[in-house]
Amino acid sequence: MPLYGVFQAGSNSDLSKNLSDVQPGQSYVLLDGTEDFSEISKSVAFARGTQGSTDAGMSFYATGIPSGGQVNIEGANEDVDASYAIVNTIVDDGSGSGAGGTTDAGRSAFYRVAPIDGDSSPSTGVKVRVQR
Repeated sequence: MPLYGVFQAGSNSDLSKNLSDVQPGQSYVLLDGTEDFSEISKSVAFARGTQGSTDAGMSFYATGIPSGGQVNIEGANEDVDASYAIVNTIVDDGSGSGAGGTTDAGRSAFYRVAPIDGDSSPSTGVKVRVQR
């Protein structure tokens, strides 16, 4: 899976602007467990598809979370690294899995996740999917 800031194919000639748009009823894989976090420690970002005020938010599901680790869900209103802030956290449920829903009251335009080991370093082997 591409990590945050890695150009993606798409229709925009500025490849840095090609992000997946996740609409209600869709799911999207943010991390598939094969990522190398040696240089980048955040997942690929996605754009929150537009929907009326009845949007029930999103659910994030994670597996492979190390003991004492967590997955931070980050949101931003512009796809700029420094603009992202933690809007929710998924913690290990004791079996390496966890889930966290977020309605993100601010309705951020963009989201990404950051898997963290118990010692605050990036965690490899974590899988994360979002469902709208």
